[in-house]
Amino acid sequence: MNSMTGFGKAEIANRSGKYVVEVSSVNNRFLEVLVRMPRYLSTLESKIRDLISTMVSRGKVNVYINVEESDLSPGKYQINKVALKAYYLQLKDIQEELGLGGKIVLGDLMMLPDLANPEKEAVDEDGVWKTLEGVVSHALKRMLVMRRKEGLEMKRDMQQRLLTLSKHLKTVKTLSRDAVAIRRDKLTKRVNELLESPMRDSLRIEEEIAIFAEKADITEECTRLASHIKQYRANLSLAEATGKKLNFILQEMNREANTIASKASDYQISSEAISIKNEIEKIRELVQNVE
Repeated sequence: MNSMTGFGKAEIANRSGKYVVEVSSVNNRFLEVLVRMPRYLSTLESKIRDLISTMVSRGKVNVYINVEESDLSPGKYQINKVALKAYYLQLKDIQEELGLGGKIVLGDLMMLPDLANPEKEAVDEDGVWKTLEGVVSHALKRMLVMRRKEGLEMKRDMQQRLLTLSKHLKTVKTLSRDAVAIRRDKLTKRVNELLESPMRDSLRIEEEIAIFAEKADITEECTRLASHIKQYRANLSLAEATGKKLNFILQEMNREANTIASKASDYQISSEAISIKNEIEKIRELVQNVE
C-alpha cells in the first residue's frame, strides 16, 4: 500500500550545469502533474509527465526543476545586438522629436526586454533529457520510498481498526440474538402486571414479538458488514493501487452500519453501532490518502 504523500530530491552536475529536482505529492482523486522548470526546457515537459505516469497512478505531483548553467552550457546568455541597436536608434529619434536632453547609456538600454536571452536553438534536447531523465527518476524513487513507508504505517493502523470493528460487530450479533427473548419477557411481564391474573392466551403477545423480530432483525446487515470487512482486508494486501476500491468498500460498510443503528432495539446495540461507525470514520480519514 502506498500513501499519496511524499517528497524526493535529487541533483547532478555535469559540463552543462547543475540540475536540482524536487518532487512532492499530496492526495488527489486522479493523477495531476504540475511542472515548474526553465522556459527553454519546456519542450521536455511532456516527457517528464510520461515518466511520472509510469511510476505514479494517483495524487497531485509537483515537480520543481532548477538548472544552474555552467560557462560551457549551451543555454548561456548572449546580448541581442540587433535589438540593442534598434532600441538605441528609436530612443535617439524620440529625443530629437521631443527635444529631450541627457545621454542614453548602456545601463538604460539593458533594462529593456529581450536583450539577453538564452540561445534556445543551441539547446541539445536529447542530451539534456538524458541527464534530466536520470535525476527526475532518482527524485521520484525517493518520493515513492516515502510514500511506501507511510502507506505501510497506514495499512497497520487500518488492520488494527478492522480488528476493533469486528469485535464490535460480534457483540452486536450476540445482543441481537438475545433481543427477541428479552422483548418477549418484558412484554409478557408488562401485560401480566396490567391484568388481574396471568394472561393465558399469549397469541397476541407472540404476534407483537413476531412484528418486533422482523423490524429489529439485523442478521442480513451483519452478514454483509462482515463480508465487507473481509473484502477490505483482502484488498489491503494487493500490490496494485487500491485507494479507490477501498473507499468504495468503506462506503458500503458505512451503509450497513447506519442500517444497524436505525434498527437497534436497545441502547447496547445502539452503542456498539456508534462504535462501529466511529471506527469506519477513522479508517475513512486514512483511506483518503491511499494511492
